[in-house]
Amino acid sequence: MAKSYKKQSFISEIKFFLVDCFVTSKIKILITLFILFVSLVTGIILAVKFNSASSMKLLEDYGIVSFVGSGVTTSFFSRLLSIVLIMLILFACSYSGFLLPLAVILLAFRTYLLGFNLCLMLLTYGLSGIIISIFIILPCQLLALLGLCFFYFILHKCSCDSKNYGGGGFKAKLKITLFMLLLMVVICLLETLLLLIFNANVIIVI
Repeated sequence: MAKSYKKQSFISEIKFFLVDCFVTSKIKILITLFILFVSLVTGIILAVKFNSASSMKLLEDYGIVSFVGSGVTTSFFSRLLSIVLIMLILFACSYSGFLLPLAVILLAFRTYLLGFNLCLMLLTYGLSGIIISIFIILPCQLLALLGLCFFYFILHKCSCDSKNYGGGGFKAKLKITLFMLLLMVVICLLETLLLLIFNANVIIVI
């Protein structure tokens, strides 16, 4: 009974923390999500304008690469490394509210690249591009982006609580970072496995 009570109490604390995080940063979160949406649409619009005979060259420049054999492993670790670097920057930005614009710009640029690459895949690869983009890459990448977005605001809440009430802010942030890293690994693995199952010819790396 004691273990069950502790477990319920721990879950309740997490729920309260997450709800409090959203309530205190609601406006900032909504504005950030709106900016990410605009960035995604901007990437799509620019990809349509840029679409031409040189599309394949653009695909190479902006992160879509062919893969066979060992290329799957390489692309998986490339995407994971990209996410880890972003997490480190967001971790640093979370210590000060003045660095929020930098965090938002970073997330917005990644979202722009997602929209740009996905649209080029649709235009260049036809039906296979539609299947790969809409049913595999888009859901996985959106989950990763949303995860990174809320990761920043949760860490920022930890920093604010640590300043206001004291306590082990860094320790809590480290635990959250490790959990988020595990989640990102799962998302990247899932995306790679789905691409392998559907025998995709291309994979997105942003």
